Amino acid sequence: MKLTRLQVSTLVGYCTIGVVCSTLVYNALAVPVRGASDNYVLEFTDVEGLNPGNPVTLSGVRVGRVDAVDVADTDDGRALARVTVEVERGRTLPKDVEASVRYGDMLGARYVALTLPEAGVAAGSDGTEAGVPAESDGAEVLEPGGVVPVSQTTPPIDLTALMNGFRPLFESLPPQEVNVLARNVVDTFNGRGDAVARFLDRVAVLSTQLGDREHILGEVATNMNRILGSLDNRHDELRDLTDGLAALGASVVGDGQQLAAFLDTGAQSVSALADTIADSQGAFTRSLQQFGAVTDQWIASTPEFERMLAGLPAFADNINHTGQYGSFISLYLCNFTLKAGDAEVNIFGPTHSPVCS
Repeated sequence: MKLTRLQVSTLVGYCTIGVVCSTLVYNALAVPVRGASDNYVLEFTDVEGLNPGNPVTLSGVRVGRVDAVDVADTDDGRALARVTVEVERGRTLPKDVEASVRYGDMLGARYVALTLPEAGVAAGSDGTEAGVPAESDGAEVLEPGGVVPVSQTTPPIDLTALMNGFRPLFESLPPQEVNVLARNVVDTFNGRGDAVARFLDRVAVLSTQLGDREHILGEVATNMNRILGSLDNRHDELRDLTDGLAALGASVVGDGQQLAAFLDTGAQSVSALADTIADSQGAFTRSLQQFGAVTDQWIASTPEFERMLAGLPAFADNINHTGQYGSFISLYLCNFTLKAGDAEVNIFGPTHSPVCS
């Protein structure tokens, strides 16, 4: 199969676009360092959640990325995490630089934060930066490829364990207070000292509010004890109730199609009833009011009403007996009498049908 020049050009164009898009996606995911870079090794006791590509910051500014995360054994049998990071060339780091793994957000994103000693500031590409150049302080410089020991690194905080520790407090607070505490926790992990103070103040205030409601908590505990006591005294009834609910649930699950059909029919019936009430233009309301008047009369004539109800089974039995030959009722004309004043004449004569006798 021979391709035309137009098809070849189209294929080449598609391939070029694909390569460009793949490069852009790779750069976005890999988070490369701009320009030349130097590698350093950071030793941690734990770097859970840290992955290659995570940012490396210095004074809150991104200056590099995590290149690799490996495990190394020490002479005393411990296992250390060796994190290789890329830092922009021209960023001079002192040997006593500190590194910590911090949380970027509540979803668990991590990054490495480099912290300089208070007496030294990393120099920029021109040898100086805001503050005093590191070389002027006489501090030893960490050469490219150098190692920051575990004594100068801080592993990430176990956020899950910490949040579980605050869980009882969170469950007793309104949602807006929980949101404020959560934001303060995130700020705390980001290294903001003022957020720590606000967080502790908020916990103190909320703890005081809970202490002021101690009597309410006592009443709740007392009421719960009463409820539990009542439930314990009626455990047999509760067991029967749960058994009945289980049987009902099994019946519903076992015949779900009939239940769905019943619900559909019920919805249609309710809709039809609503339309009927709307179209009645108040007749339905008047009927209910008249029905109330009827029941008021029944209450005043309770003995007669009871006798009528007692006679209904016999009446229904007679009706059933009359229609026992089919879904119809046989009617017989016993006589046809005409009266005019005192005169009376029977059209069919004095003879009656045997059924009428």
